Amino acid sequence: MLDPAILSDLRWRYAEPARTCHDWSRVSDLLAFAEDLSHAIAERAPFILAVLFHKAVFDRRRADWEEASIALMRQKVALPAPLLDRTAALIRALAKQELPETRDASLRGDAALLLDMDNAVLGEPAGRFAVHEAAYRREYVHLKDEIYAAGRAAALEMLLWRERVYLTDRFYLEREKPARRNIARAIEQLRAI
Repeated sequence: MLDPAILSDLRWRYAEPARTCHDWSRVSDLLAFAEDLSHAIAERAPFILAVLFHKAVFDRRRADWEEASIALMRQKVALPAPLLDRTAALIRALAKQELPETRDASLRGDAALLLDMDNAVLGEPAGRFAVHEAAYRREYVHLKDEIYAAGRAAALEMLLWRERVYLTDRFYLEREKPARRNIARAIEQLRAI
């Protein structure tokens, strides 16, 4: 599907030194989920492109990184406009951490699955979740501890306020309880800063 030069460029981008959490290993994890759950993906090409490009341009100090990633994807990938538009909608869903506003049930289903895959780490065993949180913090090294802690705690609290952390039944049944425990523990630690 993708020219090897494009994949090489993406690997290079995801290897930037500031990426301690959103790196190529994260993309690989999402691709592995996509392979395991391929039967649940409505449109595979846009889904995989969204995984590959969702943080191709990445700078936490920049407000438009997802739009820059979408522009890069449109520049590099030669597919019909509707497929690129669907990919863009999936990337925006990941950036906002919410389902797209659309009547297209298959797009909403793919977005829900992609969001759950992206948030799967929240429901990992406590040790793996802690490693993820430490890597996530290093991506915000430019922020003072108290500013980071307040922002991260607020973001995590929003997840707990939802009726469900996970949108799809598979992830909900497997990961909801551990995710809520991990999130609550992380919030407690962040508030102690």
